[in-house]
Amino acid sequence: MEHRLFSRITHSLRGQPLTSYEVMLQTISATRTSTGLTVSAVLDDNDYPTGRTLTKDERKAILQRVQRDDFHGEWNYTIAPYDPRQSPPADPEQAKASPIPAEATYLLTHPALTGISREQFDRLVEELQPWRRVLAEAEREKRKGINRRGYNPGFGFLDHRHRVLAAILSRRNTVTLTLTARLLGRDRNTLSYHAHRTMPLLAFATPDIATALDQPRRTHPPRTIEAFQKAIAEYESNIKSGSS
Repeated sequence: MEHRLFSRITHSLRGQPLTSYEVMLQTISATRTSTGLTVSAVLDDNDYPTGRTLTKDERKAILQRVQRDDFHGEWNYTIAPYDPRQSPPADPEQAKASPIPAEATYLLTHPALTGISREQFDRLVEELQPWRRVLAEAEREKRKGINRRGYNPGFGFLDHRHRVLAAILSRRNTVTLTLTARLLGRDRNTLSYHAHRTMPLLAFATPDIATALDQPRRTHPPRTIEAFQKAIAEYESNIKSGSS
């Protein structure tokens, strides 16, 4: 909707000398499309001081009012208005204490999904831990002196083990991130964000694991629990058939 709105406003303003606020408002309000889009504009004459720096707590409070859309939540989101009558939101760090069900982790680390055994997955998580710290430090050095406005998208916390898991599942596309998020009790955008940022770490996997992870990406991953369980059952059936 925003793309449709602002592209048409830009078209209306094209070649129009903006000599006053009144001319600008009239030009914007004159925006119309054949499909029924109309625009109204008013002048906001409130005072908005510049140069103010938000504290860490203020930024956290704002991020907690952000409601992200399932489709590209880094672009499409709503910020709920601040209500002074409401009690302050809980500290985001509390989200870290929310445990991920062990049975969900066990299920999602099935070789049918990851392409590696659970023992190999545990070893990969341990081996990538120091590399994660190295890359994190490199990113901090890279951002020094850079305006970080908008850098932190405010996605939720995810521990290293499940970041690696999300990266593998996203890379192999053996199950949708939407279903993965549902099983882990996390937001899909959180998994997508951390999977994308963790993907480069997989390049440091040992050759045996790297070969397994490089298997062809699945084109139609399970989107329901039933399809998910069926894929695992078929994998185990093929394993038994091959060993008999």
